[in-house]
Parts: sequence; structure tokens; C-alpha cells
Amino acid sequence: MGKTIAIDINDTLRDYTGQFIKIYNKVIDPSFDIDEDDVTSFDFSEVFPFHSRDDYNAFKYEDAPYEIYARAEPMERMLPYRLNDWIYITLRDVDEDKVPNVIMVSPFEANLTIQATLVFLSNNIARVREFYFPMDSATIWDRCDILITANPNLIANVPEGKTVIKINAPYNKEAEAKYVFDSLMDVIQDPDETVLKLIEGDDDADA
Repeated sequence: MGKTIAIDINDTLRDYTGQFIKIYNKVIDPSFDIDEDDVTSFDFSEVFPFHSRDDYNAFKYEDAPYEIYARAEPMERMLPYRLNDWIYITLRDVDEDKVPNVIMVSPFEANLTIQATLVFLSNNIARVREFYFPMDSATIWDRCDILITANPNLIANVPEGKTVIKINAPYNKEAEAKYVFDSLMDVIQDPDETVLKLIEGDDDADA
């Protein structure tokens, strides 16, 4: 088995930010005018008006986890289908001993959000053998060699010997990375085949 590629679910595969806005407007304040480009902090409690951190956590983890985590749409309509093809066809076009393992990760989930995320995944991409829901996001690096993520904290803290592929989001503009794409679909359709070069051990892969 070759390297392990981890795909962070939120705002990479799942339109988490867009769905958070939609459910916030529906459940809490329909008059709050915001779009995804306005969400410039990774800590959504700094963007959306909640009375307290407890209210913010209750909204995500108790009041609306199914609506936010299960009912979100993929980032692009055809993404789940293209992602499955990429994992099971494109990423196998390497030497047998270099075929990568692909896992799905999503930090900071708990209780009902995990169940809701599994519903989302079962509806969109069921053919992955491992899902990891860490409370400490840094432990994701213990399980992968390459991480595809929009999370600015993970992008900014890449351990030596690991590789991050940044997916652009309004809240991660300050996080710098060698490999940057606008979407997971762009990673899949990358004419330079950056990920294939990385799993084959080409440190000079360009994006």
C-alpha cells in the first residue's frame, strides 16, 4: 500500500459554509444578510451573531446538526461521481505498491453531527473504508501523508514530511501552501496530475 490521502469533508466535499448560512437564516435570523464570501473567519461564532459560545455550539451540535451536516449539498453537483472515479480509477494508475489509501476526515464533530455526516457520506460517497472524526484536528496528520483541506489551521501547521493541498475558501486566504486549488473538482481534473506525482514520490510536482 502506498501513501494515505485524507480528504477533509467541510468545504471540500460538503458545502458546509453555504449550508450553515442557509440553516442559520431559517432557524435563527432570516433577516441576517450574508453570503459565503463574507465568512472570512474559520471560527463561525465570530461571523454569525450568537448570544454566546454555548448558543453557537448548541446550534451546531444539538439544535440543527441534521440540517447542517446531513442535508448539505456537495460542493459541485457531479463531484461525488467524479471523486469515486478518481479514487478507484485514476489513483490506481500507478505501480501496485504505490496505490494510495483514501480516507475521509472531519475534525470537531461530536454526538449527532457524526451521525449526520455519515448520512451525508452515504448519500454522496460510500466507497471509502475509513472515516475519522478527531476532536484534536492535529491528529489527522498521524493518519495521512497528503491532506486535501480548506481548514486554515491544518494548512498552516503541516508537519515535516507531510503535504497539504489547499482548497481556497474566504476564511483561509492568509494560509499559504505550495499546492493550491479552487476546488476538489479542480484537484481531480488537474491536467498536471499533481496528486499522482505526489503519490509517486515526485517532490517537484507543481500546482
